[in-house]
Amino acid sequence: MKTILNPIILSFFLSTSCWSLPTEYSAIYNAKLKQADGVLKTQLRKNGNTYSFELMTEPTGFWKVITKGSIIERSTFSIEDNQLKTYDYHLIDTIRKKSRESESEFNWSTSKITGYYKDREIDIPLEGKTLSRIVLQLQIMHDQEKQITSTDYLILDKDALKKITVFPEEFITETSVPFGKFQTIKISHQSENSERLNSLWLAPELNFIPIKISQSINGKTSFEANLTQLIF
Repeated sequence: MKTILNPIILSFFLSTSCWSLPTEYSAIYNAKLKQADGVLKTQLRKNGNTYSFELMTEPTGFWKVITKGSIIERSTFSIEDNQLKTYDYHLIDTIRKKSRESESEFNWSTSKITGYYKDREIDIPLEGKTLSRIVLQLQIMHDQEKQITSTDYLILDKDALKKITVFPEEFITETSVPFGKFQTIKISHQSENSERLNSLWLAPELNFIPIKISQSINGKTSFEANLTQLIF
C-alpha cells in the first residue's frame, strides 16, 4: 500500500514525533546475496562528539560451511552543520579467496584522503560533502530526519572518489520485515556511470533506521537485507 503525502502533511507527520537520528543502536538483518544466505550486523556508537559506525556481513547456514570469513567495514565521524564529517574508513574482507583490506584517513586540515586499498596507495584531494561508503547511509537518515533536501555526495569507493546521486520518493509505504510492519520512506542512491541502484526503506518511528536494504542491477535484485532485531 502506498500513500502520497504532500509536503505539509509530511512535515506534520515528522514534526509531531520525537524522532531523531539515534545516538546509539545495533541492528541485525537477514541478508541474501544472490543465492547465498547471510547476516548483516550494524552498530552505531557515540563517544563525546565522535560517532563510530560498523557493518559486518557473515554467511549463515549451508553457505557458512563452504564460505568462511566476513566483511567488516568501520568509520568514525562527527556532525557539523548537518553534514556528517568522515574521519576514517577501514575494510577487512576475508570472504573472498584472496582477502582484501583498505584503510584511509580523511584529513580535513590538509584536505587529503590518504591510505591504501589492497596494494594501491590512496592520495587524493578531499572535497566537501565527501563520505565513506557506510557513512552515506547515516547521512541519508540524518537528512530525512532534518527534512534536508540534498541529492549529491561524493564517496570514497576503493581508491577513488565517486559522485553519488540520491533519489527520494514522495511516498509513505507500508513495509513488512521479520521485525514487524512499518510505514517507510524509500530512498535510493546510485553512483555515476553505475548500473547498481541501492535502496533504503527508512522507518520514521524507528528513528529513520532502515528496515530493508537492497541493491539491484538493471532492475534485478542482487542483494537484500531485512531487519530482524533492533536495540537502542
